[in-house]
Amino acid sequence: MIQFLLNDTLKSERLDPNTTVLQYLRRHLRRCGTKEGCASGDCGACTVVLAEADGERLRYRSVNACLTFVSALHGKQLLTVEDLREKGQLHAVQQAMVDCHGSQCGFCTPGFVMSLFCLQKNSDGYRREQALQALAGNLCRCTGYRPIMAAAQQACTTSAPDQFDARQAATLARLRQIPAAAETVCGGKRCLMPQTLDQLAQCYQQYPQAKLLAGGTDLALEVTQRHQDLPLIIAIGQLAELRQIERGERLRIGAGVTLSELYRALAEEHPALGALLQRFASQQIRNQGTLGGNIANASPIGDGAPLLLALDAVLT
Repeated sequence: MIQFLLNDTLKSERLDPNTTVLQYLRRHLRRCGTKEGCASGDCGACTVVLAEADGERLRYRSVNACLTFVSALHGKQLLTVEDLREKGQLHAVQQAMVDCHGSQCGFCTPGFVMSLFCLQKNSDGYRREQALQALAGNLCRCTGYRPIMAAAQQACTTSAPDQFDARQAATLARLRQIPAAAETVCGGKRCLMPQTLDQLAQCYQQYPQAKLLAGGTDLALEVTQRHQDLPLIIAIGQLAELRQIERGERLRIGAGVTLSELYRALAEEHPALGALLQRFASQQIRNQGTLGGNIANASPIGDGAPLLLALDAVLT
């Protein structure tokens, strides 16, 4: 069973581990504001936001719902475009899209709105480069980017506390009350969720045929594009031991470090490589995808290997 907050509603679900967040929202909840454009993480129409505890505050991440399996929701808060309006009033980022005429045909608009929401939450003002990075993973088929960028500027320069800020302490408390999940089972398919490296080793030794799931930005394509089932998954995204970055004589990077976290580390010590990571996929993909996964999936188009070779890195 997985437990998470859907906005401020606690959800306890037994779902097929092959179910993506996009499928869950549209088919199970009939929340159809989140759109499917490509089912491969390219267009951003399915963008949602995940919030999780980061010390005494919430950290917000935009992700592609089409590439995110439901196991990744455990212990987090899921926000969709339906959650932004409060008491009949549009959220500031929605109002900015209206004021700046940022919605054309409207299909991509919910995804842009969620990326803008995440940008507003993670910034302390408007910086054009930051906005471009936040929106680079959202495609507008009507080519109307100028008014959307204007909406980003308005949303970030006129932001004020909202309902999510007001409930932040309560949301943190509720998330911390959710117990760690051991596994989720549905329809004969299983997703194991070890909490320590020792548990991970035991699981993988017992089930060597299992698929290891970190961010899932590559593995999910087996389901969404190739229409295959993954009968046994071992999720490793919740393992804090794999998400450490240690500075010393050498920079030690855990295999579960996301590309966004890696960017923050490398941008300081190796500015050129930090700039390279800005060209790596999109913000939504970088928020999910991991350096270890980029190497381990052995894709011939993986960008991580040349980067590590240039750094004279050692791989364990």
